Amino acid sequence: MVLHAPPPARKAAPKPRRLSADGEIDASAYTSAEALYRDQWNWDKVVKGTCNQADCIAACTLNLFVKDGIVWREEQNAIYEPSGEHLPDFNPRGCQKGMVYADLMYDATRIKYPMKRVGERGSGKWERISWDEALTTIADKVLDVATTTGPASIVYDMGTTNIDFGPGTPAQFRLTSLIGTTSLDEWASVGDLPMGAIQTWGLFNTDGTSDDYCNSDYIMIWLGNPAYTRIPDMHFMLESRYKGAQIVMIAPDYNPTTMHTDLWVNLRVATDAAFALGVAKVMIDEKLYKAAYVREQTDLPMLVRSDDQRFLRQSDVTEGGSEAIFYFWDAKKKKIVEAPGSQGAPTASIALDGISPALEGSYTVTLKDGSSVTVRPLWEKLQDQLLDYTPEKVQAITGVHADVVRKVARDYAKAKAASIFASWGACKHYHMDLFQRSMILISALAGHTGKQGGGLRIGAWWNMPLTYDKGQLALIGQAPAPDQRPKVRDIENIMKQMSRGMSSSAPTMAYLYAHDEGYRKVVNNMKFQDPALPQTVAEYAKEAFDNNWMPVGPKPRMMLFTSMNPLRRWPAPHVIREGFWESLELIAVWEFRMSSSAMQSDIILPAAGWHEKAGIKFCQSLVPYICVGEEAVKPLYESHSEFDIMAMLATKIQERAIEREEGTYLDAQGNVHDPKRFYDDWSLNGEFNEGDDTKALDVSISHSQPLKGVSWKEISEKGAVRVKNPGSYGPITAICSDMEDGEALAPLKWFIDNKEAWPTLTGRQQFYLDHPWYLNAGEGLPVHKENPNGGGDYPIEVTGGHTRHSIHAIFRANKTLLNLQRGEPVLYMSTRDALERDIKDHDLVWVHNDVGGYKVHAKPTPALQPGQAVIYHAWEPYQFADWSSSQTVVAGAFKPLHMLGGYGHLDFRPIHGQPSHTPRAQKVEIEKIVS
Repeated sequence: MVLHAPPPARKAAPKPRRLSADGEIDASAYTSAEALYRDQWNWDKVVKGTCNQADCIAACTLNLFVKDGIVWREEQNAIYEPSGEHLPDFNPRGCQKGMVYADLMYDATRIKYPMKRVGERGSGKWERISWDEALTTIADKVLDVATTTGPASIVYDMGTTNIDFGPGTPAQFRLTSLIGTTSLDEWASVGDLPMGAIQTWGLFNTDGTSDDYCNSDYIMIWLGNPAYTRIPDMHFMLESRYKGAQIVMIAPDYNPTTMHTDLWVNLRVATDAAFALGVAKVMIDEKLYKAAYVREQTDLPMLVRSDDQRFLRQSDVTEGGSEAIFYFWDAKKKKIVEAPGSQGAPTASIALDGISPALEGSYTVTLKDGSSVTVRPLWEKLQDQLLDYTPEKVQAITGVHADVVRKVARDYAKAKAASIFASWGACKHYHMDLFQRSMILISALAGHTGKQGGGLRIGAWWNMPLTYDKGQLALIGQAPAPDQRPKVRDIENIMKQMSRGMSSSAPTMAYLYAHDEGYRKVVNNMKFQDPALPQTVAEYAKEAFDNNWMPVGPKPRMMLFTSMNPLRRWPAPHVIREGFWESLELIAVWEFRMSSSAMQSDIILPAAGWHEKAGIKFCQSLVPYICVGEEAVKPLYESHSEFDIMAMLATKIQERAIEREEGTYLDAQGNVHDPKRFYDDWSLNGEFNEGDDTKALDVSISHSQPLKGVSWKEISEKGAVRVKNPGSYGPITAICSDMEDGEALAPLKWFIDNKEAWPTLTGRQQFYLDHPWYLNAGEGLPVHKENPNGGGDYPIEVTGGHTRHSIHAIFRANKTLLNLQRGEPVLYMSTRDALERDIKDHDLVWVHNDVGGYKVHAKPTPALQPGQAVIYHAWEPYQFADWSSSQTVVAGAFKPLHMLGGYGHLDFRPIHGQPSHTPRAQKVEIEKIVS
């Protein structure tokens, strides 16, 4: 097939503008349906665009057809090339959401001008105001709060909905950093924080390019639904299957992806860890594991004391020894030897260099005080624990037949390259860390992690610098030679130190727990907590706060947020709305559409839409391209880009600070902030001003590691440019591999091929957490635990799901996409559960538990297990009766073990080491509403 560029625009007679002076569409010139059809092939220009501020991971470049000042329609821009001759290309990229954004630009939800609330919050009473009045109100409140109770009393929530790689997000980061606000962690608050990966690898997420699935001969889709969530990328899995790969779906429900797989493992809800541990048991019993890989790459050969069940440390053996140096038993030398590469070791290499770590045996070691202790390799302790996970015992837990457990274990272990598509489905469960630790365990046993076409895949991003400061870019933009590249562990340690000394980021769930009494009561409800824990949430939280493991800052007084929707996604939003939210003195948002949270704010600033500003798409590593969008039309109505809004707000704060004769103030870390210089500092003394967004983009693009030397002009003309180099490790860039010509990108090769130490306490894939919190909870090693009764003891678990028809809530009210559904929220439930409750298709039901409830129409389906229900995410609260959304049954009783800090790699930094929002598998009852 030959792909052609769009034909040039036809010459047409002048027609009246279809956009009025106030931004409204004037349709009067279109006299008939026939004229409308003919005119769609008459455009004025074609502009490159993308969904440049959507938290969509696809990165699709589009052709935007503009006519009479209106974005008429979008089409896919098929410019992607294959990574190698043996691999398919990345065309086509796009989905139904991207194809209707031009409708969303002009629909009834659009915010057109600044407004302030004149009634009670949520009353819907607004007054149109000028930009100057809106900015002055916000600026004065910023100064009032910052100079009295401190800038940390201003809370900023960026979320993940409205994020880009420039210039909007960097502009916001820059101003909020200058102010010194408390920034809520966006990943934990949406439930996407992969704590199991953090605990085991020390890494936040990891992934490669999606064409690497074509190098897999065995693919597990685990708690995922890529037919909905990876529309432009799922074809790589299907093409791999066409070439002979097996695809296995592991999920309790028969979701839309399952029909494309070879085996459906329909385990009971939230028993994923048990299934994985059963697979591990078979692999070990049948000697299907890679012993050399286990010895070098994991902590399983490390010695564990039999008395206190902790790793044997140098500090146990030698006076003044390190707490972060560990031991093997060298089978050749018949003595303990220090494990190379651990966090306290002098080198960051895990190469064994002649050491022969024993996996089995019991040994006696003399301690520094002259006493002796028995030690065993962790491998033996793992085998002891796996006695509880024979295939027959796993069948009793999961409902999956023992023969299926054995089949999956054998096929997975014998595969040349087996991958696990995990994404963020597991992250939203209470015991998601146990799920992921167990998945990573079987991947390590089989030696698939760090292999082409192998390993657990969650997500990673290209290392684009979120800054337009040339001084910083001079450092960030250099892609060092492999032998000069900073080690991942060193960068992680620096980031943690910086988050303590310079950052005012806060772990969202701990922050809400600390500052909302109502939510704290919900979380502290003993009925919702894990009965297997030896302490209550309150006791864990007190220790974490006392040790400053979870920095939550002072009582908030003011909130700023941007095009995201906290009252839609936070747990128990009706509780938080009456507590934390109502206690805030001012809530201001910049947003392009009227969301449920914007409706509950005080000041609204109209932000430009995606096609009304230039920007870099928030790009995941799935596609080896950086995508950008040009300004197709000028910002509609009175809207401005986020870059310009930040320039205007910085200007206004500086003006008001000078007029009020404000001095400098300190933040909680002792950093000095001078509001009389906010605009000067934000703009680098006038180098980047309002309207200079493309100038900032050119600097960012040309200095980036993936696109070193490419200009904004070049990339904006094409719409996307291929990535040249993943770059160094960064906060969200856990690729940890180099690109190879003619091949897909597989993650984590630095650790396998280069023997680089993992950024964990032990320097290896760490399956054992020997901190007292984890040991006392019985979670030193991965284990299966039953899901707590989140919301109370009720018979049905709502597992949720990621919607196909919206990117978060952005498109939830779009008429075109609503026409592809039922037009309103719907709950899917098991046919058997529906029969028992006399519930028929589209009956109105009451879904409730001890936290709250909501009304919704039901759809019985045989695709769900009895005891399971699904409501796809992101419905706006205003789409439910009484604004009582599906989140009202979510207790948000986070796992308190994740508040641990000060233990090696387990310490808080932004998007790392903290409790996460876990809305899945909440317990409810469903009752038919009889009118």
